[in-house]
Amino acid sequence: MVEAITSNVNIGSEQAVNKTTVLDAKLAEIKNKQGFIGNIWNDIKELTGAGLSASDCENMLEKYKKGEISFNEALEYIEKFDKKQDNMTDLGANIATGIGAIAAATCLASGPVGWAAALLFGAPVGAVLKTGIKVLDRATNKVKGDEFDTKQMTKDAISGAVTGMTSAVSSGVGAGIKAGSLKLAVKNGTKCGIQCGAVAGASSYTTDVILDDNKYFNLEEFMQKTATSAFVSGTVGAVVGAGMYGLSNNVGKEVSKTVKETIIDDSLSSSSRKVLGQTERSMMAIG
Repeated sequence: MVEAITSNVNIGSEQAVNKTTVLDAKLAEIKNKQGFIGNIWNDIKELTGAGLSASDCENMLEKYKKGEISFNEALEYIEKFDKKQDNMTDLGANIATGIGAIAAATCLASGPVGWAAALLFGAPVGAVLKTGIKVLDRATNKVKGDEFDTKQMTKDAISGAVTGMTSAVSSGVGAGIKAGSLKLAVKNGTKCGIQCGAVAGASSYTTDVILDDNKYFNLEEFMQKTATSAFVSGTVGAVVGAGMYGLSNNVGKEVSKTVKETIIDDSLSSSSRKVLGQTERSMMAIG
């Protein structure tokens, strides 16, 4: 009887050690794949205490080892950190991509940037920029040989092209400001947001299906992804349109902006939409 009890205790101890090893390995893997973007963001969280950081995950591991939390709780916490780091890395790359695409389209297009000009100038610049940024990010992590992953580079190029195009296209909010109409500014911001979100959602799902051998096209999933992305982008577009109108010093005025001023204003608007969109997705637990 004593031998049986001793045996069970040993088995339980071995399982605990194995689970601890799994958690340690999982966190180490996540930390190793962080490039310069992820590391900067983690450093900010470590400094300010805002958001999940690597130190927070290490503290959770210690709590698990002391028996204060379960294995599943610790694993869920670490996976949440992983997802947030991935999201913020992509957000940082998208913001930089959007600004570059806006600058290119504004300089090269004659007049306001419509969908044609955004496709012609914003898309290719966006593809090159995001691919390059993500390659550099992977080159600065601790994972050997992943910087030129063909599948990931293809995904980044497609995503960058869409980000560049939807960032460069004019939202039409300026027309509402010029006309002194808050309603028009919000309407145009919402309309552009819905269009951009639908394009982004549809292309993202299609890209995943094409590049993932284990994923197959499902019309219902495609429509859901497209509609969700359109909804998020549309609501954000409305908020940014109202915000731009409220903060503008040129309501109801005819204003001629320089190329530099246009790039700055559009970049601030585009970056705000991306940050608010990510925040809304996080609040709604949308992947």
